[in-house]
Amino acid sequence: MNHDEHVLLCWHSANHGLPVLENALKALRNRKVTIGRVLYVLQTGQPGPPPTLDGVPLEALRLEVEDPTRHESIYRQLREKVLPRLAEVRHLHINVSPGTPAMHAVWIVLHAGGAFPEGTRLWSSQFNPTTRRTRIDEVEFPISTYLAEIRKLRQTRPQLAVYEAEAKSAARREAFARLQRYARVGGAPLLLLGERGTGKTRLVETFIARLKQRKNVVTVPCGGLDSSLAESALFGHRKGAFTGAASDRAGFLKQANGGILFLDEVQDLPQTAQRKLVRTLPDRLRRFRPVGSDEECQSDFELVCASNLPVDKLRERLDADFFDRISHLTITIPPLRDCREDLPEDWQRVWTEMRADAAVSAAAPLSPKLEALLGRHEFPGNLRDLQRLALLSTAWMEASSPEMALDHAIAEWSEQPTESCSSDHPFGRGTRRERVNWFCGRLARWAYERFGSWQAAARELGCDEKTLRTDSACGHEAEASR
Repeated sequence: MNHDEHVLLCWHSANHGLPVLENALKALRNRKVTIGRVLYVLQTGQPGPPPTLDGVPLEALRLEVEDPTRHESIYRQLREKVLPRLAEVRHLHINVSPGTPAMHAVWIVLHAGGAFPEGTRLWSSQFNPTTRRTRIDEVEFPISTYLAEIRKLRQTRPQLAVYEAEAKSAARREAFARLQRYARVGGAPLLLLGERGTGKTRLVETFIARLKQRKNVVTVPCGGLDSSLAESALFGHRKGAFTGAASDRAGFLKQANGGILFLDEVQDLPQTAQRKLVRTLPDRLRRFRPVGSDEECQSDFELVCASNLPVDKLRERLDADFFDRISHLTITIPPLRDCREDLPEDWQRVWTEMRADAAVSAAAPLSPKLEALLGRHEFPGNLRDLQRLALLSTAWMEASSPEMALDHAIAEWSEQPTESCSSDHPFGRGTRRERVNWFCGRLARWAYERFGSWQAAARELGCDEKTLRTDSACGHEAEASR
């Protein structure tokens, strides 16, 4: 692919066909924009275009859209079938004029959400029957959303395996919706719970940092703090405060001024530091006293904590007052096995992150064995399991085709025994009621994913929609209390 070529993306015009596109190409040339390739979107049943038009290659992209007035159908099809084709396009132009008002709206929504490559330009073309000329004007729509901010990060730092904000699985969608809602509450600590490898740190550095509009994230791995020096590391100290304090030190709280203080593995934070934070957190000014100082300091930071322990175990490990302060807004990040629909995209993002050799294909390898693996394996290490599989696949690449290399890697990857994630507790943990809620919640989310909507799921299970929604919410609470 020529990365410097300008690509035009547009719908087929149902009434005037290719002349609309030809006039748009000429109008763009008059605006000093020379299109090198056209991605031509067609609905179900429409005839395909010729291979070239006015010397410009045309590539047909067919969508299964029977009704061009259905926003949801158009949006889903564009996301699934068109957006992946734009990954390596650097200069994208979109003519939003051909098509129904629903199509126009979807182009604008996707653009506002940052779905297109950075720098994408929208154009509106109109034919004047009097002058027999086509005029084309750039669409100015300067709006930014948290989706745009997150997707911009994915485009500028493609090596990061960042979750897709618009997840397909119900479990991940609900978790991200709660994350978006809670992160906008200024000054309130957030607590992220989730198994190891679910990407909690990456979520803080991407989603939460952008939702809170705080670029600076100071990460503190609490498991690595020396208990005797934890207070100094967090709050700082003054020269001479203790043996070895040869100069003043600004602690993590001060370093996080204007940003986010992220306490990872918060269950390992020493008790003395927890007690001192209890006095700081309720104060909107975030006032604290460095070790050895008679004067208070203050720092404008947002607090985010994370743990891979279930909430009942975390409550046992932490000081009661400290746990109460940090747990008002709790979000549980679901494991990969509860997000099967998202696993193919997770695999591609992990592959992109782990790919170090430009000679290796940018497209993640696929095979029937991988599809079966993604559909049944428990992935106790979550994203770390996919990372190991990506590295093994790369190691086999020189000796085999991509598909064969992947199958060799899967065989080697499977030789390492893994601990079952659910065999010890096939019906959750806790009281009978908690286990019933847990089971009903998983059943509700499975039905939603399987049948596509709450209404369809309720019809298939012979209950009402409200019951399923309630079960899903109760299931989340049961999982959070495990």
